Amino acid sequence: MRFLPISRFIETSPLRLLDGACLLVMLPLLLVIKVPMLLYMLLVFSLLFFRKRATGLTLFLTALAGVLALFLSLYGAFNFSGLSRLKLFVELLIYLLVIAVSLQRLTREINFYLIISPILLMALSLFFFHSISMLLYVLVEIFVLLWLILLHRMDGHVSQSLRMAALYFVSSLPWVVLLFLFFPRISFEHAAYGFRGDEVRRMGHDGTMYLDSKALLVPSERIVMEVSFAQRLPAADQLYFRGSLLYVDRGDHWEPLPRRLTQNSKPVFESAEQLSIYNITLYPTQKRWLYLLDLPYEAPKGATIDADFMTTVPEKIDTVQHYEATSSLRYRYGRATSPAVVEAASRIDVRRNPRSYALAQQIAQRYPDMQQRADAMAERFRAQALRYTLQPKPLDLHHSVDSFLFDKREGYCVHFAASFVLFARMAGVPARVITGYKGDLANSVKNYLIIKEKDAHAWAELLIDGAWQRVETTAFASKVSADRGTQSSQDDADTQGSLLLKKINLYLMYIKYEIETWILHYSHFRQMQLLEEARKNPGFLLKFLLAIVLLLLLVIVAIRVLRRPSCSDRVLCTMRPLLAALRKQGYEREDGETMHAFLCRYLDDFPQCREIAEIDRLYERIRYGGEDTTGAHLRLQEEIRLATIRSGRA
Repeated sequence: MRFLPISRFIETSPLRLLDGACLLVMLPLLLVIKVPMLLYMLLVFSLLFFRKRATGLTLFLTALAGVLALFLSLYGAFNFSGLSRLKLFVELLIYLLVIAVSLQRLTREINFYLIISPILLMALSLFFFHSISMLLYVLVEIFVLLWLILLHRMDGHVSQSLRMAALYFVSSLPWVVLLFLFFPRISFEHAAYGFRGDEVRRMGHDGTMYLDSKALLVPSERIVMEVSFAQRLPAADQLYFRGSLLYVDRGDHWEPLPRRLTQNSKPVFESAEQLSIYNITLYPTQKRWLYLLDLPYEAPKGATIDADFMTTVPEKIDTVQHYEATSSLRYRYGRATSPAVVEAASRIDVRRNPRSYALAQQIAQRYPDMQQRADAMAERFRAQALRYTLQPKPLDLHHSVDSFLFDKREGYCVHFAASFVLFARMAGVPARVITGYKGDLANSVKNYLIIKEKDAHAWAELLIDGAWQRVETTAFASKVSADRGTQSSQDDADTQGSLLLKKINLYLMYIKYEIETWILHYSHFRQMQLLEEARKNPGFLLKFLLAIVLLLLLVIVAIRVLRRPSCSDRVLCTMRPLLAALRKQGYEREDGETMHAFLCRYLDDFPQCREIAEIDRLYERIRYGGEDTTGAHLRLQEEIRLATIRSGRA
């Protein structure tokens, strides 16, 4: 059975190669292009598939269909908001380019614009996609486009063109790294150009905390933040990421203070120790809060920190945010708290929770020292046999603390925090609710930490002896319900495998984060960081230089391998120039065909070609003679040279 070579299945005409290039770069854009334009592209594809001749009327109707598809695709999108972000403009450019390329392709003629259209479409796709997957796909696009160019230049020889494309691609790597290091990306991080694609919205705190069915509970694995610490990870009890602060109890929910009471005041540290430097990637929340580790030491660029150390930005976060922050893990602050804030943190309605109020008053009378009073309140909560559960029974919101502490005795972070804050106020201790995220070391690897939606948390802060102190109120629970129902034995058996998969996924996320940090977001700032680290740390500089040397060695080895002849047979390697010359004349050796039969087939059409007959004789002697063939091999090389020259003249 004879098999046709792969080149027989690859159409190497310039038009077909351009079709392949356009299809390759259009694949990501299919996720962006609107349905009317997709239908237009399907129409053009159908015309090309059925090889309809492009008459003047066909081109006119196709152009009309393109304009109609463009109008329907962008109908209703023309507004000042869209134009200010330029996203609409880029989408319009893509549609116009698609129409122009389609019309030119239907003429079955090649011009300069059709040739460069794949490059233009690939460049425009970068305005909509900003991810590791797109980076990898762009590398594939560049390699395939290079291969298609070489495939055309090498008359459709697939294996040789692939080898040459790989050789050029590998040879360019050192130059790419050099240019990348010395010419960082232009950063659009703080510009509202909309060049980054729409991101999936993550859950963000909205400045309120509900105690009813709308309570803060999102048991989702979706990632909210990725955090990379400059040094080691903080301890588990220090991984509190501060969001919004709530003072006002509305019965079924809590609210913040009016902004006028905090926005014009500055945060004041009395002491700040154990500083931690870290970088955060925060995904869109459509809220204004930036989440910083307790307690933020300074605000990231473009953000502000108020007197309560709450960090916000001027606009809602609708794109991925990357910011560096510094926090103090051991701190003291609170003496500068304004009287109005202290008063708000002490406000209660004593009529709503009579049983809790009576108990709190007993504790206040027994413990005049504020710290002892706080410890006694915590012990009292622990003594109530409270249960932590994600499926609590509804509270009586008219008497929320009494209902939680004496009747239901179950809930999760919002119920624990809200009840303890009100109970502390009843005992004469100013208190407030903090909402944010509590990091889990199980979601960390090295100095990298993932914060998920399910890590949303609420805790309390108490003003004791002029200092605000964090209180982890869920620690008062004596029972913790898994809320997962009955698991089968198979689930138990799979636990070890699930942990392994989780660890592997965590490492993959870590690698992805490092690539995004140092490649996708490599700006002038990152470049300066790299140079500063190299200047201060000789060990880092040595590792960097060793990595560069290793890259060069790998490139050199790859080039040597790619330049090595693909055939291990000496005589076949000698015959390659002749086979290439005959291929240009339309003669190609078929699979399974002997060299003698192939050359005889050529001689049947060109019997006057004596060089080919001599080559056939020398090849048979060298291959099957069984004697010293050095002289015959040299004569074979000379005859092949003469034959290729004659073939070129023909």
